[in-house]
Amino acid sequence: MINMNKKEERNFRVLTHIIKIFVSDAVPVSSKSVTRNMGNSISSATVRNIMGELEEAGDIEQPHTSAGRVPTDRGYRKYVDFAKNRLEVEKKKAERLAWEYTGRIKSIKDVIEKTSFLISRELHHAGVVMWPSIGNFYLKHLELVKIRAEAVLAVLVTMTNAVKNYIISIDKDLEKVDLEKIANFINTNYAETTISSIPAELKDIVGGESENKELVSMARSARAIINDIVEQDIENEIYWEGLDYFAEEPEFMDLALTRRMLRIFSNRREISSLMRRELPYRGVRVYIGRENEFDALRECSVITAGYGLHGNTVGRIGVIGPTRMEYDNVLKTVRYLSDLISFKLEEFN
Repeated sequence: MINMNKKEERNFRVLTHIIKIFVSDAVPVSSKSVTRNMGNSISSATVRNIMGELEEAGDIEQPHTSAGRVPTDRGYRKYVDFAKNRLEVEKKKAERLAWEYTGRIKSIKDVIEKTSFLISRELHHAGVVMWPSIGNFYLKHLELVKIRAEAVLAVLVTMTNAVKNYIISIDKDLEKVDLEKIANFINTNYAETTISSIPAELKDIVGGESENKELVSMARSARAIINDIVEQDIENEIYWEGLDYFAEEPEFMDLALTRRMLRIFSNRREISSLMRRELPYRGVRVYIGRENEFDALRECSVITAGYGLHGNTVGRIGVIGPTRMEYDNVLKTVRYLSDLISFKLEEFN
């Protein structure tokens, strides 16, 4: 094992067995259980001594007198830091998950929903997916519809066939014919251009020396509209499945805790903030118990990984469940699904 002497390696092996037994049984673990689980390769007395050392180090704790031991957040962290170096999904599972993205996957919405479903189905925890920012996609078509004075409905279609609506405030009252001209101008000149790059290209026209005042005015309005769309989309939408799995876990029998968890998911802000803050990092992040900054998540572990498009990290996927989770399987699955979603987005776009 990496950078461990023989004693540390032996203690880590015992910690690993304690974690695996506790994940499976959800009850405090005795030294006899660990000895059995290790195939009686070391004596029960030796296991008791090691468990005492692990408890003194803060890796396990005794929830109440006469009980076995349970892993602490620190103990899980030690295990996770080691497990992160072995993130390779078995070939059969990899093939099975890849097959899930064939067939009826026709749009970015399908990819997001499928990924969240697979996370929750495979891991029996809540699967969370952040929608990628619209600015990372190529424009297919834009339609502008006047809804009232100085307010426009922008209907934007990307090359992935994702359709999104935005209410845009404008600084002057534009008529239907003006809006049609602006939309036609954008569609004619910037179709198949990444949406976030359009304002920079329009800047040259707005700040240039063109004598065509109508063109400059159109470019100025077009730039303001696209900027507004990109800005509104910064609050990336979060999609999830699998909240019902919380009800099956003994940790969440506390009704007050369950309510706090449901509040986190219903207002989305905390989870969205966490995942957005991790951008543009592509790798895996793990928050165990009290490492989570939001109170309602301090009984949970949150594991996320980034996914990409055009070489950029554009969103993140994740799993939320009790600290008593199968970290090996979760880390491998989340990492592999992040690669699959990246591949599918490139294929669409």
